[in-house]
Amino acid sequence: LLPTRSREQNGSDNFLIKGDSMSVSRILAKTIDPDLEYEVIGIDLAKNCVSAVLLTTDGEVIGIDRLDYPELEKSAQELSPTIFAMEPCTEMNYLVQKLEGWGHRCLVISGKNVRDYIESHFSSQKTDLNDAQAVAFLAKDTQLRTIKAKDPEQQKYASLTTLREQYIKQYRQTIVSLKGICQAWGLNISKGISGKARLIDLIESYAAFPEELRAGLVDMVTHAQTTQKVLNKITNTLEELAKNDKVCQLIQTIPGLGPIYSCRLRATIGDIRRFKTPKDFPAYYGLVPRSIATGHNEKKGKLPIEETKQ
Repeated sequence: LLPTRSREQNGSDNFLIKGDSMSVSRILAKTIDPDLEYEVIGIDLAKNCVSAVLLTTDGEVIGIDRLDYPELEKSAQELSPTIFAMEPCTEMNYLVQKLEGWGHRCLVISGKNVRDYIESHFSSQKTDLNDAQAVAFLAKDTQLRTIKAKDPEQQKYASLTTLREQYIKQYRQTIVSLKGICQAWGLNISKGISGKARLIDLIESYAAFPEELRAGLVDMVTHAQTTQKVLNKITNTLEELAKNDKVCQLIQTIPGLGPIYSCRLRATIGDIRRFKTPKDFPAYYGLVPRSIATGHNEKKGKLPIEETKQ
């Protein structure tokens, strides 16, 4: 970034960015001017604020280093419909739903595409503003494949399945840790013993445990059983949702897919009509071999290690 003179009318800083096919002058500002017309607004999302690069219809590139979410939402409501581009993150779905509700169009661009753009256009100089500018210019590429944001219904299924996976991990980690500690003191707990009363009886009757350790192990058993109860409750909720959802019922007609997996697919498929051909559906989940062609030779799948080193 090479500093040049700023525009006198707004007193903002001006930077000349090397590496694009042509030089682009980035004008730094503090807020979004609702009186301007924007072609694309690229935003780099963070926890409490965003960095934004705005491409005006006049060809200007305006950068905002820090913009609070409330201020972004207020400006978005005042702007005429435009395109907002961003990378996928935890807050992406919620923000997309709001922006689209105000009449804007949202494009979610893969982080890999942004990294490639940063490497080729900014010499791998990764900053928040560079990320925002990358997604802004990538949004203008009509051939680029974008990520479909989830609607509230998909987000509900995704959150419940994620929550279930988290409780499964907690339960397994607690039980494995409990058995490992007990085995270190000579008490082997068989796989079939998982009831709370039996585990507590074994721990309390085992004389080799120090009294201080015994109380902690009992608490671990209680924690594991509480986690299992919450896990069962979430599982029942998902099964009930799958029973009453037409899309989940349709997915379950495929052999081997039950209610839980149908909910997970329900969270990611969205509108099935967005897949142009049946082959596009497994390709969306990466279930296709990689094609590597050079000259007249074409190979499917991953290259052997010795070939990748050449």
